[in-house]
Amino acid sequence: MGFIYAEIELINSNDLALVINNYLKKEDVKRMKVKAMVDSGAYMPAINENIKTQL
Repeated sequence: MGFIYAEIELINSNDLALVINNYLKKEDVKRMKVKAMVDSGAYMPAINENIKTQL
């Protein structure tokens, strides 16, 4: 049994709220693509502090 990874895009949800309310342009939303290990038993993702700080 091996490890399974997925390429996912994380988007700052506060920035999305600002876009919806026309305070921010879509191009200015903070986002990043990361390679994450998949846990087939999980239903909530977890990110580390470094990624949280960047977003």
